[in-house]
Amino acid sequence: MYLLDNPVRRYPWGSTTLVQQLLGRPVDGRPVAEVWMGAHPDDPSTADGGGRRVALDALVASQPEAMLGPRVLAGAGPRLPFLAKILAAARALSVQVHPTTAQAEAGFSAEDERGVPRTDPVRTYRDRSAKPEIVYALTPFELLSGLREPEQAAKLVAELEVPALDPLVVLLREQRVDAHRGALTWLLGQRDSAAPWVETVAETARDAVGARPELAVVHDLAQEFPGDPGLLAPLLLNHERLEPGQALYTAPGTLHAYLRGMAVEVMAASDNVLRAGLTTKHVDVAELLAITDFTPRLTGFLRPVRVAPGVVDYVAPAADLGMRVATPRAGDELPGPEDGPRIVLCVEGEVRVVAADARRLLPGDSVFVPHVDGPLVVSGHGTAVVARA
Repeated sequence: MYLLDNPVRRYPWGSTTLVQQLLGRPVDGRPVAEVWMGAHPDDPSTADGGGRRVALDALVASQPEAMLGPRVLAGAGPRLPFLAKILAAARALSVQVHPTTAQAEAGFSAEDERGVPRTDPVRTYRDRSAKPEIVYALTPFELLSGLREPEQAAKLVAELEVPALDPLVVLLREQRVDAHRGALTWLLGQRDSAAPWVETVAETARDAVGARPELAVVHDLAQEFPGDPGLLAPLLLNHERLEPGQALYTAPGTLHAYLRGMAVEVMAASDNVLRAGLTTKHVDVAELLAITDFTPRLTGFLRPVRVAPGVVDYVAPAADLGMRVATPRAGDELPGPEDGPRIVLCVEGEVRVVAADARRLLPGDSVFVPHVDGPLVVSGHGTAVVARA
């Protein structure tokens, strides 16, 4: 078992308080957006195994079968296939979508053949992997996820009474097949035109902010991303709020945006993000339209599967990705996943993780438990989130 020292990412959208309070660190006014726990080559955790410190990606590569186990090694090769994060947002992230494995492999190869450097900011595919995600709320967590029914979206846009948006309403109401594809194509075409309707929508949302919760989000986005047509996203996507302990799954092809709050994410160890709005970064319009699933659907809330008293699993329905949440109370000894690579994060109270050896964890502490350590048990009085393949 290896205690992890995890890299911190200070993106501007990060919270200046949430992660600091979880980790018991001083609140100094600087944002902390993400804490990465894993072996991603861009920013691997450092693993401490009894005083010997080594980057987790190097550790896994040096002993792949012992670290991963035969099942994960056969499926993913000699690398840790998942990444866990603490994510804390004080303002919205970009509207984005992630590819399937087949799309990522094809896109990565095509950009390599064209000679696009892998560090180029206009490069779309950073690796050959899909990026499905499970997010588990630690605080109330607000987000956009999945497309509304076109008629519902059209009604919300029409209620703004902004004539410049009439073409968008027509596309949503009259284009029977792929209405949202036409709507997104229209919106993306507005990005470079300094569309005057954006300011009109911002003023309308400000004046009607109490009428619908979606308009409050539009108003906030107008302040955070002035001039960005992506401020209409809350009217086209499902607007949801997770309560602490709720989780959802974001499948490849699903448009989504995280807005506010702190959560634990478990995802494939990929950096393939295609952005659609609320961003100053590169937007690859053609590829975005090619990989997005434009089928309207409800948000992918995950039902907790009870494993034992105090233990629930959240399993992605279409990816080899899982999360276990164990909530021991005094005297409880709760089962963790029995095999494979696991990352255990304490998010509340104090927990003791026992496998081949034992570690006591406080909020924000995490350990990597390799396959060779065998079954793990969680005890103490707190809450532990276990990420696994």
